[in-house]
Amino acid sequence: MHKAPEKAPATETDRSDAPADDAAATAGGVEETGFPPRRALFAQLGRDLLDGVRGALFLRSGFEALTSLPANLAMLVLADLAFNLLISFLLVGRGGSFYWNSLPYFLFYLPLFLFFGVAAQRLLAPRSGVVPLAAALVAFSIPVELCHGVLEWLAQWRRFESLSDYLSAPHYYRFFGWWVAAALVFLWRLQARRFSRRLGIALLFLALVATPLWFFQRGDLWASGEGGNESGALTIDDEVLSAQPRLLEGELSRLRHGRPGVPDLYFVGFAGDASQDVFLKELTVARQTFDGRFGTAGRSVLLVNNPQSATALPFATVGNLERALKRVGEVMNRDEDVLFLYLSSHGSRDHELAVSNPPLELKQVTPELLKRLLVKSGIRYKVVVVSACFSGGFVEPLNDAESLVITASDATHESFGCGFGENFTWFGQAFVGEALKETFSFTKAFEKSRETIGKWEEDRGETPSNPQVWIGDRVLPVLERLQKELEHGGRGSR
Repeated sequence: MHKAPEKAPATETDRSDAPADDAAATAGGVEETGFPPRRALFAQLGRDLLDGVRGALFLRSGFEALTSLPANLAMLVLADLAFNLLISFLLVGRGGSFYWNSLPYFLFYLPLFLFFGVAAQRLLAPRSGVVPLAAALVAFSIPVELCHGVLEWLAQWRRFESLSDYLSAPHYYRFFGWWVAAALVFLWRLQARRFSRRLGIALLFLALVATPLWFFQRGDLWASGEGGNESGALTIDDEVLSAQPRLLEGELSRLRHGRPGVPDLYFVGFAGDASQDVFLKELTVARQTFDGRFGTAGRSVLLVNNPQSATALPFATVGNLERALKRVGEVMNRDEDVLFLYLSSHGSRDHELAVSNPPLELKQVTPELLKRLLVKSGIRYKVVVVSACFSGGFVEPLNDAESLVITASDATHESFGCGFGENFTWFGQAFVGEALKETFSFTKAFEKSRETIGKWEEDRGETPSNPQVWIGDRVLPVLERLQKELEHGGRGSR
């Protein structure tokens, strides 16, 4: 480690701090090597973490003195690693593992901070700034990350599950904004009498640190899953093999018949990809929303590929989807009832919806295949929602007069939000998590969600996904009648 820098002649901006800095160096017991004794090192870490909390709360901290040593920075980086590992372990559990691929992204901030310190050094007192600035920025980030982690942990409990709406993308970046604001307040205080220097440091920070980190957010170090699966690998054992036929039969046998003279809504959800939990989470909330708000309780089926639900829900396979649609077509009144089919998964440029549940080898869902399944079921009026990248490729094959087709993107663009740890895709958040809680109109909900997603994409600098909609002329009057029935509380006695 380097020795503590010698004190430069006091300037107008740092003269008042000189005695305190000298006393701190003496009290710290720094050895000739510049590396404090172990006890002093941990004591200083405690003070730095406390100052990090003060800085995150926009209060003055000890970092304004710019006296941090390389050892202090190293300890803060290790503490940051340890806290992230602890929080992600508490969220994922023992079924996870250390995710080595996240380590370079996690530490990406460190060279940025040091480079910023070098660039800003000329605007500060001589021979100061590189390590102290980096140490301060790391320290301020730790309480912000801990706050996000604690809230994410609380959101797993039913009593606090509403918190999840404020923790997923793009709301996560409010925490990033909090850290940026705290850093700017800290940097602004470093040169009390020179406006041009304060402005220069702030602009350097925004250009060299805030902008790169905005586009390269770091991931958690402890992730669940094997072979890239967030919730681990599926184990095909006797319990799963015996449960799956029973689960599908149970879902289908419980479907209620449509009521003559009353438009009923039927919900079928399909979470196709087992590699990430976001599809399971999104479809689970969607089914709860439709059962509670749109009256589909007793008229809903959920098909999911995920190791977590292998003994609780039937798999999302083409065969199971075909059986579910056929059964819905049998129990509904085809002249007045409506199917709401919601499919969420990864999508390809070839317009295939991913159906993946390793080690099973499953058939993918194409627009043409989905069209055949719907025609075969005999269902007339339907709303088909496809939440996936490049999902606009499903519009043309499905666009008949008795269908409303909604997709999360057009045929040539990606949609967003299907990362590890997410509770919704962006489309699912905007459409199910927000818009459908305010209206019973699927077309109005789509327009509102498209506007919301557009704002999120603009704020993040993402290429627009361009969600698509097709409205058949014969399905629209049926949906309007269903909407009036729901608005007048017609779903009460099902």
